[in-house]
Formats: sequence, C-alpha cells, structure tokens
Amino acid sequence: MDFGILSLIPALVTIIAALLTRRVAFSLFLGVLAGSFVVAEYNVADFFVNSFHYLKEAFTEIERLKIVLFVVLIGGLLEIIAGSGAYNKFADSLKNKLNTPRKSRVATWGISMCLFFDDYANVLISGAAMRRINMKNNVTPAQLAYIVDVVAIMASIMVVSTWASFEGSVMAKAGAEVGMKGTITDFFIQALPYHFYTFLAIILAFFVAYTGKWFGYKTDNKTYQMNHSSEVRNSNSKLYHLLAPILTLLGFAILALFASGSYILIKQGEPVTMINILGTAPSVEILIISTILAIAVGITLIRKDRLVSVPRIFQGFGKGTFSMVGVGLVIIFAHGLSLVSSDLGTGVFITQSISDYITLDVLPMLIFIVSMLITVATGFSWSSMAIVMPIAFQMVVAEDAPDMIPIISAAVISGAVSGEHIIPFSEKAVMSAAACKIEPMYHIKTMIFQTLTVFIAAAGSYLIIGKTDSWILAFGIPLIFVLSIHFLLGKPNKASKILE
Repeated sequence: MDFGILSLIPALVTIIAALLTRRVAFSLFLGVLAGSFVVAEYNVADFFVNSFHYLKEAFTEIERLKIVLFVVLIGGLLEIIAGSGAYNKFADSLKNKLNTPRKSRVATWGISMCLFFDDYANVLISGAAMRRINMKNNVTPAQLAYIVDVVAIMASIMVVSTWASFEGSVMAKAGAEVGMKGTITDFFIQALPYHFYTFLAIILAFFVAYTGKWFGYKTDNKTYQMNHSSEVRNSNSKLYHLLAPILTLLGFAILALFASGSYILIKQGEPVTMINILGTAPSVEILIISTILAIAVGITLIRKDRLVSVPRIFQGFGKGTFSMVGVGLVIIFAHGLSLVSSDLGTGVFITQSISDYITLDVLPMLIFIVSMLITVATGFSWSSMAIVMPIAFQMVVAEDAPDMIPIISAAVISGAVSGEHIIPFSEKAVMSAAACKIEPMYHIKTMIFQTLTVFIAAAGSYLIIGKTDSWILAFGIPLIFVLSIHFLLGKPNKASKILE
C-alpha cells in the first residue's frame, strides 16, 4: 500500500512529543506506536500485532544491542575513572597550560579531531575527558557538547574510520545498479571534496572554540549547575588512572581493527585496502572487547594504588552503566522508528515528492535537503544514505550526467549527517549530551542556530556547484557566509564560574 503523506506521521509524532515532553526515548516509543497504527490501517487488533512486531525487532536486533552494550560499558568505565579522582587530576595537570576558556575549547576540538576513527567513541571519550577542564575555565557544557558532536562527523570523511566502508559500499551498490563500475574506495575518494556540510561545520566549530562566540540560544546558569557532575577529588590519583584505560581502549581497538580486518580479507582473497579492512573488521565487537580491557586496566591500577575500595568500584560501575540506560533505549527505539518508517515508505515518499520538479542544476541541493529530511524522519543517518543513494544515482543517470555522481554521493552523505544535528533522538546527539551531562533536547536547542547556519550555507554550496561546476566558488562563498554570521552575530557565551 502507498501510504503517501501518512508515512510522515511517525517522525512528526516523535518530534512533537520530544518538544513537549523532553523525553526522547518515550517520544520515539510513541512514534513507533503511531507508525504501527498507520501500517495497521487503523485496525486496533492489527495495531497491537504491529506494535509488538516493531518493538520486538527493535529489542532483538543484535547489532543495535551490541552498540547499546558498548555505550553502557563506556558509561561504567567513565564512572570508574571519575570515582578515582582522575578527571580532577587531569584537569589540574592541564590548568597551567589550558588556563583560559579559549585554550580548553580549542584543545577539546583538537582531541576530538584525533579520535576520528569512530564517532561514538569520539563523543563519549572527548566529552567526558575534557568536561572538567572546560568547567574550570568557565566554558558551558552546551558549547562543549556542540564541539564534540560536530567534530565527531570527521568519521564520515576519513578513510580510516568505521564509516568509510559503509559509505563506499552504499555508493558502489547504487553505482552497480545503474551500470557504473568502481570499487568502494574509488567512490569514497571521488566524493570526498564535496562534503560541504561536514567541512563547513567543523570549521565553524573551530571558530566557536577559538572565539567563544555563540549566536542563538544562550546557556543558563541554572541548567549549568543542575547538570554539574561532582567528580571525586583524590590527592593520590595519578594521570595514568585516566590515560592508561583510555589509551588501552583506543590502542587495542585500532590494532584489532586492522589485524582482524586484514586477516579476514586475506582469508577471503579480497584486496587488502584501508577501507576494506575497516569495513570487514567486526568493529562493534572490537570496541566492546577494548572497553572491557580498559575497565580491567582501570580497576587494576585503582586497586594497586588503593584509591577506591572494591565495593565502591562496583557501585561506580553500576552508576555509570545505569546512566547510559536512557541512551540505550534511544538507540533501540530509534531502530524501531527506522523499521516502521521503512515499511511506510517514508524515504521514498519524500524523494518522489520532489522528483518531478528537479532540474540537473538544482539536483545536488535538493538531494542534500531530502537526505537531511529522511534522517530527521528515521533518526539514523545510515538509513538515510541507504534510501537516498540509489534513487539519487538513478536521477543522475536519467539526466545523462555521470560526472555528477561524486557530487551527488557527497550530497547524500552530508545531508544525512546534518540531520543528526537537528533532532534530539539521533544516537550521536544523545551520546554527546550524556558525555557532557546535559539533556539531549537542551543540547540540540543550544546548537540549532549554528547547525541551521551551516545547513543553509551547505545547501548554497550544492546549488552553486550545480550551476557553475566550480568547487572554489561552492566552498568559498558559503564559508564567507558562515564566518560572517559567526563574527557579526556571535556573542561570548559563558556561565557563572561555579568551580574553582
């Protein structure tokens, strides 16, 4: 059945409920129920059957459950570190070097840039590790969350990342369907220069970090204090109580990703390329094992130095894992929303609604916008890429413009990524908020004006390149627009200094 405009109901219910209740997981649950009712064609008996089906699929999808396990374990690890007093030690060790708000913001931006291999690990580690030093320097958690959330999209443009293989495979599959040959590496590399939203967003995040200027919604002091996390101060804690577990996690993850990916490719007789390695490696499983090893290292060092008793360690671990339960529910219910939206044909409806009004010169901009809308509707950027990419390729081939494939590919990916910065129920937004101790709705509300500025500029980029075929103009003019808005409208944004 063609549900038409009714296919938008799950997304609309989720967004409205999130705005009204500020409870993201509950809002997603309502969105799934609303979608189930539409799929059932308003039959009550079928509604209950469909609701059970989508919720069962959401709670039993093994890949999502693995992600939830990783996030929950990270929460436990970070709380164990916090209980040792290592965050305070880390902040104290940096306070002489990172002794201004600017230095701590820019350092956060730089650390996030270095954690480019996975967006989830990026926001959780950089947000938690840099929260204390930013608080000491009077940087609001809203700005911290904005910086780590935006910079984490580096994963979408890095060959060495958990995203590269998925993006490349989606492009290669869409290309094969229209008779275009190429490896996933070919498609990925060719599209790289045209990720306009990603480049502009990361640049704006740097200038926000450097200048401290902010436009739009201001952080209030009450929210800042309500969400302040009082980590333990322990004079006997050392830097290695923080660095050893984190470096264990990162080091083992990177080595295991390359080792396992290479082994599998060699065994299968496939080409051993960077993208193929990371695409083949069981990335989530490796991150889980890496986190368990990091927890073991952290507990061993804490007990060796007798910083925290065993009961308190387990109490902290339980507190940390429990704090991530809400994030886990969002990840699970978001999958349910994606499933029901797929059955309703939400992405196809949005794409086909504009297909009759498209000309080749505006195609990149419209594809960018549609990809964003589908992420907003489904809550997950990867589902948006999978839906839009083959349709976009077919449109380009129908217009006999194969040279535009790299631009269109990047428009799909950039649009999908941008949607995650607009909704409070995207996985990365929820994780960024959790790492920085703020609510997801508050996180999105405080960054929305920065996000929309970059989104408008990126849409302009795709319009310019569609009409002129000039990368310099397509990047340069929107960049000037973004920086002009930042310097003309932005004002310093800081909270009352509550920590000394």
